[in-house]
Amino acid sequence: MLPRNQRLLDSRDFKTVYARARSFVNPLAVIYILRRNADRSDATSISDYPRFGFVVSKKQGGAVVRNRIKRRLREAVRRRAQNIRVLPADIVIVGRKRVLAAPWDDVLRAVDDLLERSGLLQAESSERSGSDDREGNTQQ
Repeated sequence: MLPRNQRLLDSRDFKTVYARARSFVNPLAVIYILRRNADRSDATSISDYPRFGFVVSKKQGGAVVRNRIKRRLREAVRRRAQNIRVLPADIVIVGRKRVLAAPWDDVLRAVDDLLERSGLLQAESSERSGSDDREGNTQQ
């Protein structure tokens, strides 16, 4: 799980991101990214890190289905955490139902695609090693 300071928790923050953010679409998910102004002049203060929020609409299914979609997306982002640039931004990832049936590699590719197009991935992160992504993978 992402640390608390790297998660969006307040509904006002989600509403602000939806209203003012730039979006990027993929068949498995949509990402909304809103850059924040850095509050402090410290080197890499807490406010400099991106904050993530994960959302799945009720029309995608019941609570079990929605939570499963969010878990898969959260894990894909967690596996890419070391490659995500440190910048003040609020990011909302909206999961689609296709995430449930998609193979794990497709979910990882979708998250990579969204993070790369939104400018969140560091340049050297595009070279993925497939072995660590599939380690411990069970079809969810």
